[in-house]
Amino acid sequence: MVSRLFATLALLLCGWAYADEFPSQPIRIVIPYAPGGGSDILARPMAAVMSQRLKQPVVIDHKGGAGGNIGAQIVAKAAPDGYSLVMVNNSHTVNPFIYKNPGYDMLADFAPLTLAGTSPVIVVVHSNVPANTIGEFVALAKKSPGKLNFGSPGVGTPGHLASLLFMKQAGIDLVHIAYKGSGPTTLALLQKEIDVFFGTPAAVEPHIKSGAFKALAVTSKARFAAFPTVPTVSESGLPGMSDFEINIWWGLLAPAKTDPAVLNKLHAAAVEAIRDPKTSERWLAQGMVPTAISRTEFQALIRSELQKWEKVVRDNKITVE
Repeated sequence: MVSRLFATLALLLCGWAYADEFPSQPIRIVIPYAPGGGSDILARPMAAVMSQRLKQPVVIDHKGGAGGNIGAQIVAKAAPDGYSLVMVNNSHTVNPFIYKNPGYDMLADFAPLTLAGTSPVIVVVHSNVPANTIGEFVALAKKSPGKLNFGSPGVGTPGHLASLLFMKQAGIDLVHIAYKGSGPTTLALLQKEIDVFFGTPAAVEPHIKSGAFKALAVTSKARFAAFPTVPTVSESGLPGMSDFEINIWWGLLAPAKTDPAVLNKLHAAAVEAIRDPKTSERWLAQGMVPTAISRTEFQALIRSELQKWEKVVRDNKITVE
């Protein structure tokens, strides 16, 4: 019994000593997508502030491919020493259900650090569509089931699943047309190839302001500051929609089994970066809301998202070859 106690104390002391020395080399944040996307926009200003706090370079490392799975796999298999992190988003709580083998387990292979930012989805239609509210659009769709199209940045993306969840709860039937990213989907709506798009603020905001698109609703629980007159889906009065809420989110993960003291140090640095006024200003200009939470809260969010999207994927039989 005494020997076990001394062994436990020795392990704790070793962990504390390692945490005191951490970091002693550069830290990388893997972005599992191509440069220029939401994860990149969030991660770069974060990395700069974290570098200052931790007194080591925090570098961005793009490892795109397979819907974000390749970059996530790299960090899932990395040494649990705090030097490899990954910036993930909602897609990583969807991929386990649409890919046969994503190469990681969101709960078993990662240690959550913090949510970094969130963004609502804005439901937009072309200005020529005869609907000025989300209720009017639902009524239009019910008059012509299977006649209206919705576009998305791809199968299994947050925009795709948000559309499917809305369709199910609103009781309407829309035809899905998948594109390769938000840019092509936005262009498709401009060219009237599709009737509605559940898009990010960064993609659709300029066209709302120009008058090319009409914003019918936002999917967040509260109204979006950039468009305070646009109602939320939940306040639209549609039956069964009082609790409708979908946000796109981004957050940082470390490999599982990383020392808790190291995780705490990384969490503190990340939260300081998220709350930095210059960082916040840059994100808000891109339609992203800085959102720092505890490690426990982020783990709870991931569990909740896995449960939500598994049902949507299973109900709609979504797969990616």
